[in-house]
Amino acid sequence: MLDVVAFAAHPDDAEAACGGLLAKLARRGYQVAICDLTRGELSSNGTPAIRAREAAEAAAQLGLAERLQLGLPDGGLDEHAAAQVEAVVRLLRAQAPRLVIAPDAGGRHPDHNETLRLVRRAHFLCAVRRYLPDLEPVVRPVLLRALDWRPMRPDLVVDIGEELEVKLQALRCYRSQFERQSDSHPTVLNDPAWLERIANQARHYGQMAGCSAAEPYRSAAPLVVDDPVRFLAAEREVRP
Repeated sequence: MLDVVAFAAHPDDAEAACGGLLAKLARRGYQVAICDLTRGELSSNGTPAIRAREAAEAAAQLGLAERLQLGLPDGGLDEHAAAQVEAVVRLLRAQAPRLVIAPDAGGRHPDHNETLRLVRRAHFLCAVRRYLPDLEPVVRPVLLRALDWRPMRPDLVVDIGEELEVKLQALRCYRSQFERQSDSHPTVLNDPAWLERIANQARHYGQMAGCSAAEPYRSAAPLVVDDPVRFLAAEREVRP
C-alpha cells in the first residue's frame, strides 16, 4: 500500500513537476511512488529501455518506495479509452493512496493534459462501488495538480528549500533527455538552460512564499482546515 502516488505521462515528468515534494515525503517515512503512464517511446531522444534505467536511478535519488509503469501508448493517452481509465482505477484501488498528484491543465504536451483528465476520471470512479465490482472501492484520495508548463496561481506551495538539489539530481539522471550529446536531436529539454529554468521556477515560488524554493500546487477541491493558526503558522513565523 502506498501513501502517495504521482502520475505522469512520461518518465521525468513527475520529477520536474513535484520531485521536491516526493523527496520530502519519502524522507519523512511515507510510502511514495511515481506511476509513469507510458514508457516515452515517442521521445526524440533515448529509447524505452534507456528511459526505464534513468527512471530507476531518479527514483533512487528521490528515495521512492516504488516506480510503477502502466505501459499505456505514448502519444495516445485518452480519458475516453475505457481500458486506460480502468488501469488507473485498478492501481488506485490496489494501493489506496492518501494523496494523488497529477499535472496541472494547460501543459504543452497533449499527453500531459490527458494525464490530468485520466487521473481525474479515475479519481472519481475509484470510489464508485458498481464500477469494476470485482475490486473493493476506496476512499477518494486528496488530488493535487502540479506545475506543468504554464505558471500557475497556486492554492498552496510546498517548501522544498532542502530538497531542491535532490530534485535536480533526480532530473540529471535523465541524460538522454536533458544532455545534448553528439547524436542528440535538439529539443527544448536538452537546451543547457532547461534545468536552470526549473530551479529558477522553484526559487520564484519560494520568493512568493518567503522560503528559498517551493513547488506550487492547485487543489481539486477546497482544503478543509480545522485550526488555521496551527496550519498556516506551523514551524515558522506568521509573515505580514
